Amino acid sequence: MEQVRAFLTGLAQELITDIDDLASVDALSVSSQACGESGAAALLQMAQLIGEAADEPGDVAAALDRAAPTGGLWLVVCMVVACFAAMRADYPSRQDAQVARSAISARAETVYGVAGIFGAETIGWLISLTGITVGHLSRTAAERAPAVRVETGVSLPSTLLAYDLYGSAARAGEIVDRNKISTSLVMPVSFEAVAQ
Repeated sequence: MEQVRAFLTGLAQELITDIDDLASVDALSVSSQACGESGAAALLQMAQLIGEAADEPGDVAAALDRAAPTGGLWLVVCMVVACFAAMRADYPSRQDAQVARSAISARAETVYGVAGIFGAETIGWLISLTGITVGHLSRTAAERAPAVRVETGVSLPSTLLAYDLYGSAARAGEIVDRNKISTSLVMPVSFEAVAQ
């Protein structure tokens, strides 16, 4: 449990900047030092708070993947963090929400195999949490416009492309970010954009 507590504390420091939220994580960290169910419950509350309070919910999955968790409790707390963060994240396109849903489902399959050692109540709670998260992501995917491939035949500035696509040059940053372009002045002739 000590390794899981240290991992969650480090994750909170990496992902949360709000002082009050960090203080809450610290208080839960102290509570998690208790033996038995109360300590484990405090770890799960820490995981939930981290998922809910992360400044950039989209960065949570990458941080969890870097940690390469091992062991049942570690996988369970990572699942809790991932679910709460996934429900808060913004998904500009249908495909973005679908990718997040697939990632949560894949993570859940791994966790369900080891979570049984914590009892039926824990596995039931995880299944419910995952179901709520997957349902939310499915609804979000249904509500979002799809991402489409745009081909121009010539390199153009992102502001001009944004104006042509959306009627607003202010959305140029969205196109640049989606395609991970280093210079917005010269966009590739083929790129991805959200249809709208």
